[in-house]
Amino acid sequence: MQPRVSKPKSKPVTVRLTMWSARHRWLVVGVWFLVIIAIFGTGTAMGTKTFSNDDDTNGAKPESSQAWTVYDAGNKKVVTNDSSETVMVVISHPTLKSGDAAYKEVVTKIEDSLKNSTYKDGSKTFANLTDPYTAGLFAGLVSSDNSALRVNATIQGDNKLVSQKLQAVKPLLNDLGTPYKDFNIHVYNNTLLNDQAYDLVNQSLDSSLLITLPLSFVILLFAFGAIAAAFVPLVLAITSLMAAFGFLGIYSNTVTKVDPSASQLIVLIGLAVSVDYSLFFITRYRTERRHGRDKMAALEVASSTAGRAVFFSGITVMISLAGLFFLPSATFTSMAAGTIAVVFMSVVGSLTFLPALLSILGKGVNWGRIPYIGRDREEGSGFWGHLVSAVMRHPIVSAGITLVLLLALATPFLHLKMGNNSIDGLPDSLDAVQAYHMLNAKWPQGTTLIMNVIVTQADRADTKAAIDKFKDAAVNQVKGLSGPKVQNNNNGSAANISFYMNGSRNDQVNEDAVNQVRHQIIPANFGNLPDVKAYVAGGTAYTMDTVKTYTDAMPTVFGFVLGMSFLLLLIAFHSLIIPIKAILLNLLSTAASYGVMVLVFQDGYLSQLIGFKPTGVIEAFVPIFVFTILFGLSMDYHLFILTRIKENKDRGMSSNEAVARGISATSGTITSAAAIMVAVFAVFVTLPIIIVRQLGLGLAVAVLIDASIIRSILLPATMRLLGDWNWWLPKFLDWIPQITVEGEPEAEAIQPAPPALVKV
Repeated sequence: MQPRVSKPKSKPVTVRLTMWSARHRWLVVGVWFLVIIAIFGTGTAMGTKTFSNDDDTNGAKPESSQAWTVYDAGNKKVVTNDSSETVMVVISHPTLKSGDAAYKEVVTKIEDSLKNSTYKDGSKTFANLTDPYTAGLFAGLVSSDNSALRVNATIQGDNKLVSQKLQAVKPLLNDLGTPYKDFNIHVYNNTLLNDQAYDLVNQSLDSSLLITLPLSFVILLFAFGAIAAAFVPLVLAITSLMAAFGFLGIYSNTVTKVDPSASQLIVLIGLAVSVDYSLFFITRYRTERRHGRDKMAALEVASSTAGRAVFFSGITVMISLAGLFFLPSATFTSMAAGTIAVVFMSVVGSLTFLPALLSILGKGVNWGRIPYIGRDREEGSGFWGHLVSAVMRHPIVSAGITLVLLLALATPFLHLKMGNNSIDGLPDSLDAVQAYHMLNAKWPQGTTLIMNVIVTQADRADTKAAIDKFKDAAVNQVKGLSGPKVQNNNNGSAANISFYMNGSRNDQVNEDAVNQVRHQIIPANFGNLPDVKAYVAGGTAYTMDTVKTYTDAMPTVFGFVLGMSFLLLLIAFHSLIIPIKAILLNLLSTAASYGVMVLVFQDGYLSQLIGFKPTGVIEAFVPIFVFTILFGLSMDYHLFILTRIKENKDRGMSSNEAVARGISATSGTITSAAAIMVAVFAVFVTLPIIIVRQLGLGLAVAVLIDASIIRSILLPATMRLLGDWNWWLPKFLDWIPQITVEGEPEAEAIQPAPPALVKV
């Protein structure tokens, strides 16, 4: 006789909530839509406040940012019109030289266009303009081969006015080169470059939804084999996303401004978890209906098993995303808030709206069955069942081969170099990027990469003398520095000593230069002066400080996510081995993902096939970002599998039988969920921004490895080897409360496992 499970005295809260929702289905569906509309409408009406580069959003500032705070403080004490930006118009010709009459004529016309440009209040757009023909040789505005030159135009005003003038003059700058087809004319300005990059990112991510949403629906069709069932997860996803967007608007008005790109991450995570949770719940519901249960009984079993797994999975995902709060940046704080909101709504919707909707649909969830694809299949049958069976018959070989493969993939991670892709990671289609490349080609001694040394007490005689010695020492002793220039702020309290640097901000020679100036040249020249401080800023210094910010935060983020996940799994499964193994497996898939990212984007393998230029670095925030997102999604799959395994074991199966049955029964569902995520992330790899590509490849590879190799091979192999030790808990931990993931549905006979799955 098969073992039975007795009826519990009190059902878990999640089960009671789900069943109440199923019984009051029309009320719950109506309230759900009203709540979604209310949150979304409120957030939309308030508007989402986003921060710009000028906002002070980053808590503790690194040295490269402190430098400008110190320098600008002296400006603000004297004038309010203290901000300015330089627009560089870069002009070249393949055959003409800058001294030729035809060349001069074009330059003069361009200068006249800039001089005559006015703002809406009638004032001149550009306060001054530097003519390369009259500026002199020292200005360096003409290239050494006389084929290119630069016209520098400056916009002045406070930050807001400068930004407004730049926006207004965009059409003029975009059309400067249109009348002169034989000339290469491009405009370089940091703000314009950031705007172009931001517009490109948003356009690319928005257009990617036109691919990912239909693709997700197609995969859901294959997973469920029915049109109605495939639509349900998308309904939950869209409503959860609407609520999260509304929350983000409210949050930005009541707490703090948010990053402009936070909404894109909300879409990414919201689509992932909503589809995952719907797949888990609907699959179990349809399985129970196929086994002969009526609608309400099937919903109760689904809620007490898959529903409970969704609840704990959601907590784990939110814990993982909360790790972003430990990064000292409002960018990631706002992303954490938004993504946690969408996960929370997905969990609530899975426990209320989803069962209510299934209660309304009943057998209608199978409407629109697709021939062959929509046929009924026994759980655990097919490819995944046979694979798990084979793995558990040969666990040592399976685990050994898999470990070697994953460690080989992870090996490139050992020479990871984090940095800032900056302009090098943007496509050449952007006008500012073309200007940047032209500047570096025509002025190899440096024009766009600058080291700034901000020195305080610059109005003192001893400081002035030290600055003169410092300039000479830096140029003579530090490789790669040239053209020192000193400019005091408006009240003379601080000096900006600027040097040109050639190459990229990520080049090792430039990093060495920053370190040498910070730790040798500055102490030698300013160390003995009382109250004098010197800060190093500029592109390379900022990149180094940014990388250090993330590397310093990594132990805290990793420790928080891993520690909280360990505790949750320890309580949920009442086992010491399960959480340790889960964490190790997730770290293994993360390391393999890091290795592939380094191999492709840092070392350049497959760069021509994918269509990008390697920059030699991985964006500084990408590894920690991939970890937090991946760990949450991986735990989703892990909890779903372990829930099914423990459910089988608690009903009387041996450890090996429970593992074989649980993994083979859930692998198909997890594969479908992972296929959607891999497809979504893979679309990111096709987008033109290299940072987005790095994120896309890292997440796609990690999810693919996690859902296939880890869950279908390494997990069953290790659980087979450990046997009953999987459920070991030391006696001194017996006090831990028994809060199980799976509930206890009504008494039922266990469906016998296919023979091929239990011969282990």
